[in-house]
Amino acid sequence: MIVEGMLDNYVVGDQVADAGEYRLYLCKQEKTGRRCLLQIAAETSQNGPLSRSSYLLQELKRLADELEAEYEKVRTDPKVLLNYGLGFPELVDSFSCQPQGGRWINILAFRKIEDVTKMVPLRNITVRDRRRVDLRTSAWILGKSLKLLVFAHSQGIAVGRLDDANILIEPDQHYVVFYDWSKAHLYPENVPAEIAGTEISQVAKAIITLLGGDLERRLFPDNNEYTAFLLDLADENLREAKRAHAKFYELIDGLWRREFYPFTSFPLNS
Repeated sequence: MIVEGMLDNYVVGDQVADAGEYRLYLCKQEKTGRRCLLQIAAETSQNGPLSRSSYLLQELKRLADELEAEYEKVRTDPKVLLNYGLGFPELVDSFSCQPQGGRWINILAFRKIEDVTKMVPLRNITVRDRRRVDLRTSAWILGKSLKLLVFAHSQGIAVGRLDDANILIEPDQHYVVFYDWSKAHLYPENVPAEIAGTEISQVAKAIITLLGGDLERRLFPDNNEYTAFLLDLADENLREAKRAHAKFYELIDGLWRREFYPFTSFPLNS
């Protein structure tokens, strides 16, 4: 099937997810051959959240570009970038599709990722593949997640959904993406502390699950100061993303060297 968009036509492939409010399909941009995701509202009553999500993705791109331009003026190493734009999907196209009953469609891709199927929800690792990651793998995922929260919260944007199905990673290149922004909320200034604490906690809980940990029993396959920090975040004891991010690196720098660490996983019960 071919869907006609505002900027191009899209060849629709297999369905890859059903989130209730919307469905996701693999698709290919007709002119360029680029592989993308087609996000379509399940019903026209769900058009609003998807349309709003398209606005937010454009706003996030604008804000990320502004911060990158400001950082360029002061950075000492031209190779070092903020790269906030890697943390949310690229909006390729967005439109109401009349042949699909007027349902809203967003065409989404991931910056610097040619194959969208390489992006993996954390839930797939534990539920589908029945695997867990080691401490250092979870640390780069948590660090990049907290960095994204610093960016979003400082712009007055609460993500709204941060479960392990909405945090995606590209294991080889260490990309971390918050995929679904349809439940995001805008605040006049910074995100309120209670909301920030909840979102930090949600991320920590997703990481605890990814480690094969048991939050209720407060147990992990491996324990150290880092897992204690995760429990602290899960308990909402840190309610500012910038502070949580800073404390994370204070801790990590005392445990491990800053270097590329390959994605490492084990059978869930090992």
